[in-house]
Amino acid sequence: MDFQSNKVKTMLCVSIAGFIFILAILLNIPPLILLGAVFDWLPLPTGWMKFENEVNKKLLILHVILTLSAYLFAVAWLITADWLTSLLFMELWWAAVMAGVFMSF
Repeated sequence: MDFQSNKVKTMLCVSIAGFIFILAILLNIPPLILLGAVFDWLPLPTGWMKFENEVNKKLLILHVILTLSAYLFAVAWLITADWLTSLLFMELWWAAVMAGVFMSF
């Protein structure tokens, strides 16, 4: 595994974010989602999301829509501390991750 690869760095950050999100939900600590969001968004400003090969534009658009929708539920969870809202965040975020993984194939 090439740890210098942008794709690997991105997947590691997203994996750490997912772990933190799951902990936040299981332990019902909504502010912990902010730490997870740092890792989730880190590949964007660092340029790690710029993959070497062409991406599927439809999946890219789906990835962006799902990610932004997920974070709307994250903000709602921070405000309401409602457990169902946290699960909706996690489901949408996971779908966004899957779209992101498959967009470069």
